[in-house]
Amino acid sequence: MRAWELICCFALAACGSGPNEVAVTTTKTADTAHNTLTQVSATNTENSFAKDTESLAAPPVQMTPRPSGVYRFLMPYEQGKKILHTIAFYPTTYRLQEEYPGRKDSVVITEGTWAASEGFIWLYKDQILRGRYTWKGDTLQYYSPRLKQRFSMTQLSPAAANETWQTKKKEGMLVYGVGNEPFWSVEVSDKDSMVLSMPDWKAPLSVKRLLATSWS
Repeated sequence: MRAWELICCFALAACGSGPNEVAVTTTKTADTAHNTLTQVSATNTENSFAKDTESLAAPPVQMTPRPSGVYRFLMPYEQGKKILHTIAFYPTTYRLQEEYPGRKDSVVITEGTWAASEGFIWLYKDQILRGRYTWKGDTLQYYSPRLKQRFSMTQLSPAAANETWQTKKKEGMLVYGVGNEPFWSVEVSDKDSMVLSMPDWKAPLSVKRLLATSWS
């Protein structure tokens, strides 16, 4: 009898320990799966944030090119008339010349400062806005608020780089100048002579250049 009791106790003990071990194993497996899913979710979240950061990155700031040199164009004015618009840009200042062809004493000169921002080059005179320019590729354009139109400008080359002046310099000329209305030209050579030419003259006027002499 005691032998049967001992056998039943061992059987019950074996049946009771089996489910506990299975339960523990199942719990560990569930914990492992939960940890794995958590790691995957964290990885996906990090990738998502990385993509959002890239998409929300601020675009690079585009600087407005700084103009330098002399630019010119003919701007329509009124009744078929035009204004010869010439502007010289220096590091922080400008000199604007507006000429009305065909009118006497029609040259207006304005000087002031300029600044580049928002894609425009702004002209100021006594802290008052005087005009604005913009770029189209490498071409400087003047914007007319009155006409609501942009006009492309031509950049003038320095006189020292002009081919005609280079030729005259090799010939011994110290000064060479031309003009129009009417057309004229003047040359001053290193021989102390000055030659003035006009289209209506039969021959150019040639004179001896006098040198200033200091007396002690």
